[in-house]
Amino acid sequence: MGVLSVQSYTLNAYNNRHAEILTGVGVQAIIAIENARLFTAAQQELEERKRIQAELEDKNAELERFTYTVSHDLKSPLITIGGFVGFLERDALSGNMERVRADTVYINDALARMQRLLDELLGLSRIGRIINPPEAASFEAIVHEAVESVRGYIEARRVQVKIAPGLPTVYGDRVRLVEVLQNLVDNACKFMGDQPHPRIEIGVRQDEDQPVFYVHDNGVGIELQYHDQVFGLFDKLDPTSDGTGVGLALVRRIIEMYGGKIWIESEGKNSGTTFCFTLPLAPQ
Repeated sequence: MGVLSVQSYTLNAYNNRHAEILTGVGVQAIIAIENARLFTAAQQELEERKRIQAELEDKNAELERFTYTVSHDLKSPLITIGGFVGFLERDALSGNMERVRADTVYINDALARMQRLLDELLGLSRIGRIINPPEAASFEAIVHEAVESVRGYIEARRVQVKIAPGLPTVYGDRVRLVEVLQNLVDNACKFMGDQPHPRIEIGVRQDEDQPVFYVHDNGVGIELQYHDQVFGLFDKLDPTSDGTGVGLALVRRIIEMYGGKIWIESEGKNSGTTFCFTLPLAPQ
């Protein structure tokens, strides 16, 4: 609601004609304000459509990669299983039990890889749909739980893990947040390279007006041109490495589900890598 006020120190300074003129000015002001409001709304709608279009293009690209994976990555263990079933039949008929056991190992490995890929794809598809109620959770406890879940991998590679004290309390799905840290620690262990003293540091720092959580390693590092690519679905910088290429895509989706963001800080080859991300803190 607006008021157009005209005042005079003279008694009866205005007549009906003045009132008509002022009414006309008021009407024109209303039209101008409404046009400005409609223009602003149209601009906002246009920006929203651009955002939706960009998201749709990203989803279509992800769907293409998904289709490729289903047709390629899932087909690969099937081909392995099919080939070794033939070998298994031949070796069983010849009575070569040593070869039978070897064939069985190859078949089981292929089945395990297929099962892992299917499980990770299913988990990725559920992000944003099936979640536990958000809760206040100690980030330090989340980190310890994640580290313990990959303890065998850490000890096998003799990685020293340092967890900073005094980590804050965050707000979200505890199970999903453990998944985030688990994937980041697992990824750090995986790409230590020939580092004689592998080390992972987990903590939080204050950047401007918000805390930034980080998982830092002293491994092989990631060159700048690949900083965004590593979060893509099924994108693996090293095709021979363990894993399916789903882990970091899952991490990004969970972080973004809570309005956070994730990025990489690394100066390139053999410089180590820091995964940085933001999360909502628990309300006071």
